Amino acid sequence: MPEGAILVARTAAPEHAALLDRAAGLVTDIGGVASHLASVARELGLPALFDAGDATSRIPHGQTVTLWADAAAVYEGEVSELAHARSGRRSHVFDSPMHKRLRNLLDLIAPLNLTDPEAPEFSPAGCRTIHDIIRFAHEKSMKSMFALCDDAGDEANVVRLKAGIPLVLYCVDLGGGLKENLTTCDEVAASHVESVPMRALWKGLTHPGVSWSGGVALSTRNMLALMASSTTAADAPGGDSYAVISRDYVNLSAKFGYHYANIDALCGQEPGQNYVTLRFSGGVGSFSGRSMRINFLASVLSRLGYVVGITGDLLDASLKGADCATLGEVLDQTGRLLGSSRLLDLAIANPGQVEGMVEMFFRGDYDFLGQSDRNRVPGFYSLQGDWTLDGGEAPVLRQDGSKWVDGLSSGVASLAGKFMGKRYQEFLDGLEAYAYFPLAVARDHQADDADIAVEVQALSGNIDRAGGLAFGLQNSGNYFAFRVNALEDNVVLFEFVDNRRLERAKVEMPVRSGQWMRLNVRVRGTKISCLVDGQAVIEHEAVKTVAGFVGLWTKADSVTLFRNLALNVGGEQLSLI
Repeated sequence: MPEGAILVARTAAPEHAALLDRAAGLVTDIGGVASHLASVARELGLPALFDAGDATSRIPHGQTVTLWADAAAVYEGEVSELAHARSGRRSHVFDSPMHKRLRNLLDLIAPLNLTDPEAPEFSPAGCRTIHDIIRFAHEKSMKSMFALCDDAGDEANVVRLKAGIPLVLYCVDLGGGLKENLTTCDEVAASHVESVPMRALWKGLTHPGVSWSGGVALSTRNMLALMASSTTAADAPGGDSYAVISRDYVNLSAKFGYHYANIDALCGQEPGQNYVTLRFSGGVGSFSGRSMRINFLASVLSRLGYVVGITGDLLDASLKGADCATLGEVLDQTGRLLGSSRLLDLAIANPGQVEGMVEMFFRGDYDFLGQSDRNRVPGFYSLQGDWTLDGGEAPVLRQDGSKWVDGLSSGVASLAGKFMGKRYQEFLDGLEAYAYFPLAVARDHQADDADIAVEVQALSGNIDRAGGLAFGLQNSGNYFAFRVNALEDNVVLFEFVDNRRLERAKVEMPVRSGQWMRLNVRVRGTKISCLVDGQAVIEHEAVKTVAGFVGLWTKADSVTLFRNLALNVGGEQLSLI
């Protein structure tokens, strides 16, 4: 930071105190006058303005401004009358008896000597300062905390979270982290989690734009690295992950394949006490690949407001002093980042890719390496299925499920359907083996009270011939779907709850293949109204407010066309296709 500049920061993080010796003033978006940073600013006689709200977005980097802290005002340009009236900074009382006494005392408090937990001197005898004692106690307590599940066995207050993503996760509830009367269950779902920071982090990990299926394109060199790691590593990739949670706290120790992340966060009502810290390390790629991924993560985290430190391929990041809402948004973005960066150390070819990937992340595009190009539809998350857009004068979106099922299964289903009829089709609909639900989710549109409309044409399919609207979508395992099916001649409202498909309402009616049908869904709070070609067919009352992304839905081998997808929110009509 240049000497004499005004520091404009998002939070009143204690780490900013190291910059105040060079600063002429300080402005933060959030943080209070009782924070550590405010205390340091007062000791230095530094003009400071805290909790300004949006200073980082309104004051461009490099702009000349005048800060009048007494009036809680920032003026554009230099105001000469105020500049001449400013008082000087307080000088340090160097070499005074009090300073020397405090200096000797600080030498017994601040220095950190125990930096390597694996070193022989990392022991009680190696502690030479208060900082060493704190570091040693923290490291040992963390190891004990995460060994709790192994040591306690069946008596531990531990439940397995049904994740819906490839993560074996056990939760230790310290109180208020899960809904009541669930801690003795063997398995609970994400909807049972009450922990505020855990819910925010989970929202990001399961964001509809983050794909947990498939992988990335591997070069021959990186494929060999992956094979070598798989065959020579003492432990299999991944393994169990653990989360210690309470109502306002989470400590998640997550193993994503070949790398490890630890997130520790407190999200309460006192912004000065709130924080999130992240440690990320490991990978199967070369050191160069791991380092480029770390640089990508560091760039994103810095823009999210974290203070980031890197040592080789180890990343440490922290954000402190944010209010609960802001911290929740950061944890959501952090979850998206962790979920979408798996195996990037194998696929990043050169450092020049990193900057472009950072910009993609903040545009909401998490398919960094273009692995779903053949399925990519502008404005949609379409990570599952075979979606194509005919962008003529009247655009039509097509989902082709015919490639999903082999010819033999499709042929048997077709033959049995002809002989056994609709009952057999309904039997197939309930088979878990055919629980394949391609989704195309509108990227930039979430809504609660809204009217949604689309035209659907079911073309073909032997196991299913279906299509419809998805709405209230939180992630790929929690949403509503209103669909028509030309093989079953019915319309159904499904609710997906933690990846379980529940039939909420069904109406028998003719559905002809190759014919356009208009579907409408009206959502008002918890009330859902469904119409086909202008005719009301289903009314349903949900257990909670229906809100989230909207999009398109099909099933199994259905080949379905969609056009004129529209969303009306508050009287504003949006055309999505």
